[in-house]
Amino acid sequence: MQSKTYSSSKAFDEGRRKKALALIGRYALFLGPALLVYLPFLLYPLVQTFVLSFHEWNGVSEAKLFVGLDNFRRAFDDDIFRISITNNGIWVVASIALPMFFGLILAVMLSKVQTGQRVYTGVFFAPVVINLIVVGLVWGLIYNPLVGPLGQFFRAIGYPQLAQGWLGNTSTATPAIVLAGNWTFFGFCTVIFLQGLRTVNPEQIEAAMMDGAGAVQRFRYVTVPALSNQVTLLVVISVIGSFKVFDIVYVMTKGGPSHASEVIATYMYWQSFENGRQGYGAALAVLLTLLVAGASIALVSLRERQN
Repeated sequence: MQSKTYSSSKAFDEGRRKKALALIGRYALFLGPALLVYLPFLLYPLVQTFVLSFHEWNGVSEAKLFVGLDNFRRAFDDDIFRISITNNGIWVVASIALPMFFGLILAVMLSKVQTGQRVYTGVFFAPVVINLIVVGLVWGLIYNPLVGPLGQFFRAIGYPQLAQGWLGNTSTATPAIVLAGNWTFFGFCTVIFLQGLRTVNPEQIEAAMMDGAGAVQRFRYVTVPALSNQVTLLVVISVIGSFKVFDIVYVMTKGGPSHASEVIATYMYWQSFENGRQGYGAALAVLLTLLVAGASIALVSLRERQN
């Protein structure tokens, strides 16, 4: 009897082992091609950047001088790096407030449209697919004080003093670039919110109407809470994108004038490839990665606690 029990237990364990091996083989089959790309082209450069952040290197010589945490200490004492962090913070706030606000308004308006809703949605979504380099070049022409349409408009309505070089002014360069960059994001917010509005329970809206709630109250206490998942998604995307922003800033001002519109990514590029301080640039890249990861984890954790 014990022999039969042992044999059946052994057969059961053998069956589980075969299933586990088959499952591992299946995962390896699906993940293998992705890992072949991820390991050499993403993970390896990430590890190399982390190692380089502890060294001083000009990018040309063979010797790399180990400096420990000096690059990180230098970053926290760097005034331009502090300006970059501040500008990234401006990008975060603006990217959350402006596109989501206008995107929600447009989504509510489009949800009432019965004919041609997809056409209007496609029109509003079109800027999302435009390359930010192209966006930067076009908006650079718009802001041109001599031939740009914005300057011509101000002169036409009698405010020639506003026809200025917005990108050449230390006070207006960052807001001007932020406006241009966020112009491409409101269409994405519109589509996400529009999809969320389709999942709102109409019975809750009818119940609020029966209780005497007006349109604004129904929107505030019924519609907006129902869009909490969409809001969380857009906030996370906005935060990550705002910290990683590079191309549109580089095309429009290269971080100028006098580093006034500098963000972490452009300052990292300037230090690494134009100033010849690869180690310091790598340290800035590590700090940027930690900021993005920390902000994303904090937002998701806050959302889970609220649920």
